[in-house]
Amino acid sequence: MAQEDDEFDVEESANKPNEITGTTTTSGPGGVEMLALAGKSDLIKGVYEGGLKTWECALDLVAYLAENKECYDAKKVLELGCGSALPGIYLLTQSSSVKVDLQDYNDQVLKLVTLPNVLLNTHIRPDQQPLDVPDSDEERKALLQKVGLQSRFFMGDWAGLVDLLDFKSDDDKYDLILTSETIYAEESHMKLYTTIKNSLKRGGKALVAAKTFYFGVGGDILSFRRLIEKDGAFDVKVVFSAQAFVRREILELTFKA
Repeated sequence: MAQEDDEFDVEESANKPNEITGTTTTSGPGGVEMLALAGKSDLIKGVYEGGLKTWECALDLVAYLAENKECYDAKKVLELGCGSALPGIYLLTQSSSVKVDLQDYNDQVLKLVTLPNVLLNTHIRPDQQPLDVPDSDEERKALLQKVGLQSRFFMGDWAGLVDLLDFKSDDDKYDLILTSETIYAEESHMKLYTTIKNSLKRGGKALVAAKTFYFGVGGDILSFRRLIEKDGAFDVKVVFSAQAFVRREILELTFKA
C-alpha cells in the first residue's frame, strides 16, 4: 500500500555507494533494526531514507509509464532512491529487452525489500504453479545471475554513484532515469540533480515524480525546478499532474539542443 502521509517524521543520525550482489555484506543497520527504525520514523538522516514504504508518487510514475512504453522499451534505465522499486519492477514485467538498475541509500532496503520485490514479480511468481523457489545455494546463485542479466543494485549516497558507475562514454549512460519522492529535503537537491545530469545520455530523459511540497522537511518541486532552470542544461516540463490535498507532479528533464 502506498504511503499517503504528506508530512515526514524525521530524525537525525555518510554512506559510500557500493554495488550489491547476492553475497555482499555492507555496513548499515541489520534487518530487524532497520524495521524497528522504520516503525519509529519516516526518515533518519544518514541512516534510513524511507525506502521501506511505497510512496504515492511511485504509483504516479507507473501510471505514466503504462501510457508511454516508448520511454523504456529496449532502453537502459536507472531508478534513483528506488525503495520498493515499483516503477523499475513494472518496466521489468513489461519488457524483456529493458535493463533496469536500482539504487537506494540503504543496503538493507535493497536486500529486504527491493530484491525480494524484483524476484516475486519476475523470476519467482506467486501466481505460478508450482511455485519455483530455489532450495540450494547453487539454485539461489543461478537465480541471482538471472536477475543480473537485466538489473544491478547499488547502495549509498548519490554523491559517489557516478564514480561507481564509471561511464566510459555517453553511450554507457542511461536512456531513462526515474525517481520518485526524492526531493523532500532541499539540501539533497543538488546531489540528486548532479547525479541525473551526469548519468543521463544525450537524447534521454529523466522523470522526477514528487509532491509540490513536503511538510516537515521543506523540499518542494518549485525549488528543484529553479535549480534546474538556473543551471540551464535541461528543458523541463510537467508531464503528469494529480490533484490531491498536496498536488503531485512528474517533471520531465531533457537536455537542451
